[in-house]
Amino acid sequence: MLKQLLERRIGHLSNAEFAVIMQITEDDIKFNRVSFKKHTDLEYVLDIAVRSVKLLRKCA
Repeated sequence: MLKQLLERRIGHLSNAEFAVIMQITEDDIKFNRVSFKKHTDLEYVLDIAVRSVKLLRKCA
């Protein structure tokens, strides 16, 4: 489901790209949200994931 929502925003993702993006997103949320006891909604997760895709594609 999350992959489909993300693909609607940015286009096709391979399974490998998706795995890397979710790892980056998870790390970001753990560091910047969970450690400060902040709530993270789906929209915010998708925003972080979109930024992660842009970063990954720019660096790769």
